[in-house]
Amino acid sequence: MAFLLQQARRVAFDSSNKSPERGPASGIQRLKRSAPLSLFVQALEKDGCVIISDFTDVQTLRQADDEVRPWLEHEDEGAVVGALQGKTRTVTRLIGRSPTVREKFFADPIYQDLCEHFLALETTHWYGNEPLTTTSHPLLSISITFDIPPGTPAQGLHRDDKNHHARHSNAESYQKGRDMLLGLFVPACNTSKANGATRVVPGSHLWGDEMPDFGHDGTKGVIDAEMQMGEAFIMLGSLYHGGGAYEKPLGTTKEGARESRTVHAMFSCTGVHRQEEISFLSYPIEDVKTYSKIVQERLGWKQSEPNLGWVDLKSPDYLLAP
Repeated sequence: MAFLLQQARRVAFDSSNKSPERGPASGIQRLKRSAPLSLFVQALEKDGCVIISDFTDVQTLRQADDEVRPWLEHEDEGAVVGALQGKTRTVTRLIGRSPTVREKFFADPIYQDLCEHFLALETTHWYGNEPLTTTSHPLLSISITFDIPPGTPAQGLHRDDKNHHARHSNAESYQKGRDMLLGLFVPACNTSKANGATRVVPGSHLWGDEMPDFGHDGTKGVIDAEMQMGEAFIMLGSLYHGGGAYEKPLGTTKEGARESRTVHAMFSCTGVHRQEEISFLSYPIEDVKTYSKIVQERLGWKQSEPNLGWVDLKSPDYLLAP
């Protein structure tokens, strides 16, 4: 089955494929962090996304904001790359620049357990007559803060696994191994349709690669992932989504301050795919030595079994020893 799923990812895009009829989209499930992990898995398999209603607290969010704000203020202009349109300021190398984001958000056990469930690759192969089962664990692909101001138009709905040239086949239900990315979004403010909350299409992670049908006005099946501070949004990389339109100021900040929608975003990928952010150039080894073990491993400082990512034929974590 895993082989067939991998083959499906590589199937060339066939523009003659017709989009199948789809029922109305469901909502986005909200779960408390005390819920069993199985419920988070079920929500992601069914809808492609889920919200953790009590992911963090306002004090922790403010601490993260204190850490990223100097980097945001250092930017005079927004980035123009991919879906960014020149208005959005960003903080790259985020988990190195915000210890709170690194250890409280990215290293959060629920997110990491879900990464392990959806992205870890376990394979049995043969050495002569002896079977050997090995596991490749997930990696951090990118960590970045987005600071989006009023006047920013909506993004086109898209899949983030496009960067890995992922291929998809239509499916009635989810099969493990279908995805190569899992994202975590932690808003630093309340997000609503008015300030451009991310638009998502629940269930679209099961679609194939034919041109999607979002209706004549682009809203068919689309839901606004509105959140309060303290909530977090997790989604599969195959889910269609896009930032909403933040058309005009809402008057939610003090006079003279920049009004914006600030979101901390992290994506993890399978351990055999290239990371979007080159972690070994982004995070100096002396800094990495101070990170928690799970973060070190997710940055690639642990060999992917059986033989990927070594230094001198050894797992690179030996270089982190005191």
